[in-house]
Amino acid sequence: MVSLQTVQQSNARLASLPKGLVALFIGATSGIGQSALQHFAQHASAPRIYSVARPATVVSHESLLNSLRQSNPTGTYNLITADVSLVSEIDKVVDAVAQKETKLDILFMSAGFMAFEGRRDTREGLDPSMSTRYYSRLYAVQRLLPLLDNAGVSSPRVVSVLAGGIEGPLNERDLDLRDPAKWSIWNSSVHATTMGTLALERLARENPRLSIVHWYPGPVATPGLAKAAQFGMSPPNPMSMEETGARALFLATNDRYAVQPGGLVSVPEGLEVAKRSGGGIFLVDPLGEETNNESLLADLRARGVDEAVWRFTQRVFATCVTHERDGLEKEPRS
Repeated sequence: MVSLQTVQQSNARLASLPKGLVALFIGATSGIGQSALQHFAQHASAPRIYSVARPATVVSHESLLNSLRQSNPTGTYNLITADVSLVSEIDKVVDAVAQKETKLDILFMSAGFMAFEGRRDTREGLDPSMSTRYYSRLYAVQRLLPLLDNAGVSSPRVVSVLAGGIEGPLNERDLDLRDPAKWSIWNSSVHATTMGTLALERLARENPRLSIVHWYPGPVATPGLAKAAQFGMSPPNPMSMEETGARALFLATNDRYAVQPGGLVSVPEGLEVAKRSGGGIFLVDPLGEETNNESLLADLRARGVDEAVWRFTQRVFATCVTHERDGLEKEPRS
């Protein structure tokens, strides 16, 4: 395990790095993402931060950003209004960043929820719990690749917070779980996790400079966990949001999780660069150690399931974008 003291010492060294790291947070209006955002704003020197909030949370999130402006006035804090349960809304996010930036150093994604009330599809025809945890995240990475490729660090970083390392079998004939008999809270979570790892691995192979971390943080004392308790889910000893945010920043900025050295903060003494999965990404447990799920993932790759997942995902992206464009064209003009 990586001790919390090591994590904190590494994070403190961010202040000595060159100014102007650019980071985008998707899912930082509460929970793990919010804590990660706060830790990044606390330690980075003159950071340029972009954060996404759906309309219902804009006021509260703007209040948080105002507090960060006061605590670190050297930073730039930009709020983007978008609902990432809709894949097409990611285009708003990308456009907002691209209008102001030529590079992106860190992409941190933690949006998501468990659909305890059952599946209620969005206007794009997708399960929103899967959209936030899989489709929108992968569409964001795909669309942001040009900015990530221009990163000022040697190895730009993508962190996806879900369940890296505990992937499970897929329903390969129904990847979106449209059959009501196949959909469940657990199955949607497994699909989002496993498809996420396979798709992120594919992007890593195509973009060898890109460092991708798929993190399983374990139980964390977030509002989401409090809601889960109402449905009988009360895991023991959840990690505090404060510690989880610190560990999240460590994953996003320490070279232990970089494919090329010299990216951000050097690897702490006594630790080595983490090992990657067979597909080329870092699958990390709650305390910062790599996990090994090759018995499952190697079989999926060998059978071409990763390519099937990616082809299916591209069709979903195309359908969502076309649906949104057609909807805009049908709107009456003033």
